[in-house]
Amino acid sequence: MLLSNSLRLGISLALFLAFHMLVSLSGRGFADDRRIKMAELAKGEGGEVLAYAAMRIDTAKKIWDAFQARYPSLTVKQYKADTNKMLERVLTEYRAKKYLVDVLDFSGFHTQVLLDGGIADRYVSSESEHFKPIFKGKDGGWTALYYYPLTINYNTKLIPLNERPKNWPDLLDPKWKGRIGMEPDHLTWYGGILKRYGEEKGKKFMRDLAKQEPRLENSSRGNALLSAGEFAIFIGRGHTAQIFKNKGAPIDWIKDPDPLVVQMATLQLAKNAPHPNSARLLIDFWLSEEVAQIMAKDDRIPARSGVKGLDRAYSEIPVDKILPMPMEELMQNYKRHLQEFRSFFGAG
Repeated sequence: MLLSNSLRLGISLALFLAFHMLVSLSGRGFADDRRIKMAELAKGEGGEVLAYAAMRIDTAKKIWDAFQARYPSLTVKQYKADTNKMLERVLTEYRAKKYLVDVLDFSGFHTQVLLDGGIADRYVSSESEHFKPIFKGKDGGWTALYYYPLTINYNTKLIPLNERPKNWPDLLDPKWKGRIGMEPDHLTWYGGILKRYGEEKGKKFMRDLAKQEPRLENSSRGNALLSAGEFAIFIGRGHTAQIFKNKGAPIDWIKDPDPLVVQMATLQLAKNAPHPNSARLLIDFWLSEEVAQIMAKDDRIPARSGVKGLDRAYSEIPVDKILPMPMEELMQNYKRHLQEFRSFFGAG
């Protein structure tokens, strides 16, 4: 019996969908089998995982509690400090061949320092397929947990709708002189501007911006001053502006400046981790949908794709337009960019 074209098309589509469902299920099955095996091996590792983690303690505790509910025989201990202090501590430990830490949560160029220093190992989590390439390092060197868009925040009461800045060059308008705030040592953003514009044009922009006499303030205080009307514009983290906005402050922020530069918080497996299977279980869990939702509720922007319950404002960020800033570049340029930034804007 001859089949009609539409029937043939229907059968082909059904077979195609069935095949891809089978592949997806087999992939999940492999990941589940791997976790079961790691969980068994973890039982012989002492029941504890140590994370050097920059994540806020209240958010981290929710994650540790959820992890322990999944794996009752394991508990997580967190050491948290300023990232430079954490980096100094782990470098000192590894120089002395003291291998205490299992999982590393750092950000920016610190991520590459840990790789180059032989402190971070490579691990490709089964969850990594849910992260876009920009949020993953080469060969499992790191995976981004969440990110901050570095953008233009502005006071909606002070600036009429038709005068609001839309992109970086708009900040050079003379009317903004003395009315701009900015985060100190804003080096990822600085490097992004130079990369997008080129060194010559990028530095000219920085010189012209410096003539606007921006005042350096940290992210929370800067956005508080922006809310109070002390600044009309603040160059900094968009998610901090959104937190203030959700509390009723007259603030908004640009979702798609060109370039769109982000700062990432990353997750890495420690080399010579004393509890390697427990560490891998924690990393897999930390990158999961469940934890992404916890972070989203705590005003973080998860790097994982397709997270439910994400603030609508964060869904408007054009992730595919984020300017790639390789960790190697951030590390190589750190000292030079720090010196240049401070020569333009001061040390804060």
